[in-house]
Amino acid sequence: MLDEQDLIDRMRRGEQRAFDQFFDAYAARLTAFAARRCALDAAGLEDVVQVTMINAMRGLETFRGGSALFTWLCQICRNHLADVRRKAERQPKVQSLEQLEASRPPGTVVELTDFRDPLDECADDATRGAVRRAVNQLPATYARILELRFGDDLTVPEIAKILQLSESAAESRLSRARQAFRDSWKSSDAEGSASATQGLRDIQ
Repeated sequence: MLDEQDLIDRMRRGEQRAFDQFFDAYAARLTAFAARRCALDAAGLEDVVQVTMINAMRGLETFRGGSALFTWLCQICRNHLADVRRKAERQPKVQSLEQLEASRPPGTVVELTDFRDPLDECADDATRGAVRRAVNQLPATYARILELRFGDDLTVPEIAKILQLSESAAESRLSRARQAFRDSWKSSDAEGSASATQGLRDIQ
């Protein structure tokens, strides 16, 4: 198992091998984390991960070890994704079929994969917002463990270490949190909607 504190100490001393280990240990997990939170293509995800890891390396002095290193990286990644979204919101998001046809040379066929229905994007945003509202209604201990498990994609042993619980206690709390989320979700206004079905599937 990677000794995070040793890795951080060596990076602070500027050891190149430590930086290589840092990238090897976290880049793939961070890519998966970012991919679940945005619709960027592979190149865009690569940029997000690189910026996140560069920002982390620049800010190593601010890391106090209060959480797992990957959890800290996820927070940096969330912040960067928020910046990316704000920048994207200032740009035209969706082209109509007429706009796509006008932008292509005469005789070129418009592929359906080139067109994204804005209603689909709204549905995605609605689902994320509804899930977040349901989680926010839970006790803080439940919201925290659901975020670690389904937001940061951590395993039960990793969660147990972060929360300073035994693995059995972490598993029990996670089970209670999932049930509390389902109860909260079913009692919300989203019950019966497509987003409700997707939200429950994500947590289950």
